Amino acid sequence: MSSFSNEELEEFKNEACELLDTAEQSLLSISTGNAPFEKVFDSIFRCFHNLKGASGMMELTDLQHHVHELETILMPFKVQPTIPGQYVDLFLRGIDGARQILSGNKISFAYTVEAQNVTLPLPKNFPVDDDIVKSNSSDTISTSDKREFFQECEELIDKSFISMNSLSSLSSKEEIESLYRDIHSLKGALFLFSYNDAGVLAHEMESQLDLLREGSVSISPELNDQLFESIKKIELMLFPDKNQTVPVEVETMSVNLSPQEQVLNPQFAQVDVKAAHDEKDSEANSSIRVPVSVLDSLMTLVGEMVLVRNQVIQFSNQTENLDFLNLSKRLNVVTNEIQGEIMKTRMQPIGNVLNKFTRVVRDLSKELKKEITLHLSGIETELDKTLLEAIKDPLMHIVRNACDHGIEETEERKRKSKDKVGNIWVNAYHEGGQVIIEIKDDGKGLNKEILIKKAIEKNILSSAQAVQLSEQDAFNLIFAPGFSTASSITNVSGRGVGMDVVRTNVERIGGNVELESTYGSGTTIKLKIPLTLAIVPALIVKCSGDMFAIPQVKLDELVRVDTASDENKIEYLHDAPVYRLRGNILPLVNLNQVLKNNKTEIKNAIFNIAVVKAENCSFGLIVDEVIDTGDIVVKPLNKLLKSLQIYSGATILGDGSVALILDIVGISKKQGLGVGGEEKNSAIGELKSNVRTKDYQDYLYVRLSTSTMHAILLNDVYRLENFAKERLEKTKSGSVVRYGEKILPLILLNEFFEYEANEFSLDQVPVVVVEKSGSLYGLVVSEIVDTVSIETPVFSGALKNKGSFGELNLSDRIVTVIDSFEIIREIFPDISNVNLEHDSLSTKHLKILLVEDSPLFRREISKILDRAGHTVVTASDGQEAIETLNSDSSFFDVVISDIEMPRMNGFELAKQIKENPKLRSIPLLAVSSKSDQKHVEKGLKSGFDVYLEKLQADVLLSAVNKITKEAA
Repeated sequence: MSSFSNEELEEFKNEACELLDTAEQSLLSISTGNAPFEKVFDSIFRCFHNLKGASGMMELTDLQHHVHELETILMPFKVQPTIPGQYVDLFLRGIDGARQILSGNKISFAYTVEAQNVTLPLPKNFPVDDDIVKSNSSDTISTSDKREFFQECEELIDKSFISMNSLSSLSSKEEIESLYRDIHSLKGALFLFSYNDAGVLAHEMESQLDLLREGSVSISPELNDQLFESIKKIELMLFPDKNQTVPVEVETMSVNLSPQEQVLNPQFAQVDVKAAHDEKDSEANSSIRVPVSVLDSLMTLVGEMVLVRNQVIQFSNQTENLDFLNLSKRLNVVTNEIQGEIMKTRMQPIGNVLNKFTRVVRDLSKELKKEITLHLSGIETELDKTLLEAIKDPLMHIVRNACDHGIEETEERKRKSKDKVGNIWVNAYHEGGQVIIEIKDDGKGLNKEILIKKAIEKNILSSAQAVQLSEQDAFNLIFAPGFSTASSITNVSGRGVGMDVVRTNVERIGGNVELESTYGSGTTIKLKIPLTLAIVPALIVKCSGDMFAIPQVKLDELVRVDTASDENKIEYLHDAPVYRLRGNILPLVNLNQVLKNNKTEIKNAIFNIAVVKAENCSFGLIVDEVIDTGDIVVKPLNKLLKSLQIYSGATILGDGSVALILDIVGISKKQGLGVGGEEKNSAIGELKSNVRTKDYQDYLYVRLSTSTMHAILLNDVYRLENFAKERLEKTKSGSVVRYGEKILPLILLNEFFEYEANEFSLDQVPVVVVEKSGSLYGLVVSEIVDTVSIETPVFSGALKNKGSFGELNLSDRIVTVIDSFEIIREIFPDISNVNLEHDSLSTKHLKILLVEDSPLFRREISKILDRAGHTVVTASDGQEAIETLNSDSSFFDVVISDIEMPRMNGFELAKQIKENPKLRSIPLLAVSSKSDQKHVEKGLKSGFDVYLEKLQADVLLSAVNKITKEAA
């Protein structure tokens, strides 16, 4: 029976698992050659050696023997340039065996290798005893390892002094065992970190204590004095300032530890004790160990503090006491800072999970007889510990799928003129308050026809529904329950239990999954994970007098609809309401109906729609009232409420009332939305395929310090923010504000248009955040008013000025439409994202098909091309463009297309054109507001010849000239 407590055993198991993980990663890094072999070897050896010593101290003899055998096999490779693959496999199996022993299992292990074509000078009696391990180079040891070494030695020396003070009165075997274990641990640490002479002295102390354990000798004052003297000398070498009475410069010393006159005279090498002491002072005291339970308690308390903060702020808004207002603001700032710091304590690098996939890919590549290389980046990206555990299995399944389904066999890759080695890239990074994890492969990609055929075979889809599916909808079929494209069941896949579970598990923690694929080139799966589950931003809404919260990660936009207008009306399909939103058919769900309230009919002239996303569909959630946005503290639900499937938690609002958090995925499933054979989806699909709506342009109304209303294209808007005035900072290049992990440059629109105003006169500064070429910019306005959809075109007459498209001449007002991209280019000049020759424009008149869903841009681009003498035919989306190309008897010289469009986007349009033998020779030019590197690469990969940012007339005309010349 073990003499150790459960807590001690659990702590040992955790440390043992960390050592085994480190050894495994070091072994796997041998094949990549990213680190010097000497450093890799020392890392593996230290892990084995530490684990052997620790398991011996914990009386786990099976584990101690197993790791000792591995250490013995490893040691001869120190004088070799590398470790052959057969031996790497042996050590990896040995690590798996050690994990089995830790789990309480018995193992049978063969410590031999049939090394084919491997010639190694392996001495039969290579010394591996503890007192011989003296050659680890200290310059290969990381700073964090040294810091932990000094801290551990200090603890062991202090414990040893306490034990030896009462050694003469010790009668318990357990007390002698405790002292023996401390000295044994100290000896191992000293040898591993190249304090070899001190290690020899600790070894002699250990030998005498071993005799005491066996009862061969008894304690005597002389032996006690010698032990004291020895531990003081060891302490002196590591921490010389602790005891100034002991001489610092010691070259030799004689210590008699044996009652049988053994005399030890080790010649101490020169040891830089001052450097060791300085490093210990600067590093060893910089960290402490804190139980996870304490961090969980702190996080709970911070949640309660956030609730109190919310209540105080709400109360402060109802009082005119300036002192109380200032105190509440200060409380808000301090609470935010404390919340951020506590969250940091729970953060762990995602590499703790990702690094394990190197072993998975290595083993699978051998099992599947494929050559696969895994590339990891962003492993330092941090995520909450709870979420890290939750995404481990989904990530594992995606990587295994990429190996099995994605990467082709070697011969097939050769036939396709691909590199014989397949690649899988896993990249993690922060974006928009979330952690993004991209898993990409260069395999065969997804085939729409094969996916649809399999879905029909498994009764996931009907033949009628299959006709209506877009390419992206077909790709999303892999997330349907029971779906699999594998022809047979293997150890890796084929059981139809996989990607649906991946999506469910990711959405359970508030994340979502996105998929992109190009047949023949590969697949990219993107996971978007919240940083934490404890405190999340949410939208607070009211329905039938009760409050509810919608997590912002599930929210796309808010739409306020006035049904008094003929264009803004709700239509019904099979008694289910739908709304036409910018050419898309949006299914509507009445929250009152979900809650089974009496108020189930939509009778109001004006109502609010929260457009939310769940799994592979979006829908509009009709609510009575939109209240506010803010951070909420998530509280768990009672089991009875969980069974309803429409709530994911609860929170306490600022006024003390309770609001239930809506489970958007659960609501969508309850309402029968998403991929499947639902009658509602079929009807919506039929309507989508036949929909032709009037041309409406969406704007965001904003006020500046002038009587004229201003508008920004809603498609340009990334996010709306209100920043506290004190958060804004002045730099030499202009005003900025900290925005997450980025710096957001601010553009003062009143200043740009030369209006007289002080943007910073209010406590809260309204900012419209715009994304351009992958970067974010903040447009500072006087007030953010509302969003509107307007059919009236822009009147670009004499009133058109720099930074605007012109004016909207409405019945009740004139509205200036802001060209945000032109303003950004004016203040932050950049180089165009394409290399174009600005030579004389072509005199040839071209016939151009312009595909653009935005009426404003369709009109503006048409004017540019018309003035250059070209004939322009327009289409409002990709589907209409394909119909035009197939029906028009005359040939088009070039196709210019937007990217984000309803029914068929620009990427899908380019693919269809390039796959059609009659159309593939037409030059393709993309013009989009999404012009960051990721979208540009995807556009060129889809088939576009040039990818431009909206809207620069000279660059557009030069690009048209360039690609038509090349085509000719």
